[in-house]
Amino acid sequence: MPASADDAQFIAERAANIERVAHTLDVRSNAGLLRKPGQALEWIDAVTEPGFAAALMSMSAHPETWLKAIEQAAEPSTLKNFSQASDPQVLADWFYSSIDPTFQHALLSRALDPAKARRWLSAVSDPRFYAPAIAVMTPATPLEWVQVTADGRVLRPLAAWLDPKNALGWLRLPAELAAARADKPVPEPWLKRLPQRY
Repeated sequence: MPASADDAQFIAERAANIERVAHTLDVRSNAGLLRKPGQALEWIDAVTEPGFAAALMSMSAHPETWLKAIEQAAEPSTLKNFSQASDPQVLADWFYSSIDPTFQHALLSRALDPAKARRWLSAVSDPRFYAPAIAVMTPATPLEWVQVTADGRVLRPLAAWLDPKNALGWLRLPAELAAARADKPVPEPWLKRLPQRY
């Protein structure tokens, strides 16, 4: 039986939310989601949708999600990722956005959007929304955790922590970060920057 247009849209949205969750959990690049207040606003809007919650529920039950996160955390790019928070330009953007009434209005209007509330009400009455939670409670999910331990896949992320390439990357990292900051001086007028509009 061919899938209806509604089912096809649901599948497409689910795939997009799974990709969004994977990007959110990727500790090598996820700080980039919050670098620009305007981009962060879009991200906050997306992750407060019911589809994101369903995708997160589904992915968090599977061991592969956590094994991948542990493996990614071993890479030197993880520290580079989080070091973005100390960039003066980023701090200035967020400071001016926090006192910008346009940004505040955009944040509140999205949070209190009646359409979002209706989507949540519709989702909780849709059996497809509960499917990931029901899948977590099946015997197959605990067996995945047993299997990943038995077949040695749980050791793969630990190998990344012992990889000499990663170790050398961590040793080079302080010098690379210092060189990057020296090559990219803070622009003089950043304190006088006008608030950006949303």
